[in-house]
Amino acid sequence: MLGRFLFGPSGRVRTRRMAGVVGACVALALGGSFLLALTPAITDPKLQSAWVLFAVFLLKFPLVILLWWLIWRNKEWPMKPPRWSDDEAREIMTYLVHEADRSRRLPDAPARLAYLSREAWHVADRIEGELKVDGVDVALHIDQVAASVGARNLHDGR
Repeated sequence: MLGRFLFGPSGRVRTRRMAGVVGACVALALGGSFLLALTPAITDPKLQSAWVLFAVFLLKFPLVILLWWLIWRNKEWPMKPPRWSDDEAREIMTYLVHEADRSRRLPDAPARLAYLSREAWHVADRIEGELKVDGVDVALHIDQVAASVGARNLHDGR
C-alpha cells in the first residue's frame, strides 16, 4: 500500500508525497529527541521508562522502518545485472544514438564510437522481448557510424 502511495505505476517516485512522508517521519524523530531531553524531569522511574519507550519506539521507529523499506525495495543488488524498465532502456538507447551522432564530428570519434558500440551491445544483451530488437538496431547503427567515420579517416589520411 505504501508503495502505491509513494510510487507511480511506472515505478517513478511521487516527489510531493515522498517529501511529505519523509518530512513527517523526520519531524516525529526530532520530536522524539526533544522528548528524550525532557526525561530527567520525570521523577517516577516507571513513568520515565514508559516515556523513553514512547519517545524512541513510537516516534523514531517510523523513520527507521521507512528507510529500511526504501533500501529493501531497491531492485538492484551488487553483482547482479541491472534490470531496466522499458522506458529506461529506451532512454538509454536514445542517449547512445544521440551521442554517436554527435561524436561523428569530433576529433576523437573512433575512440568514442568504439566505447558507445560496446555500451550499445551491452544494453542489447541485457534487455529482453521486443526491445531487444531495438537494442540490436541501435548497436548496429552505432557500428555503421563508426565504420563510416573509420572510412572517412582512412580517406583523409588520418
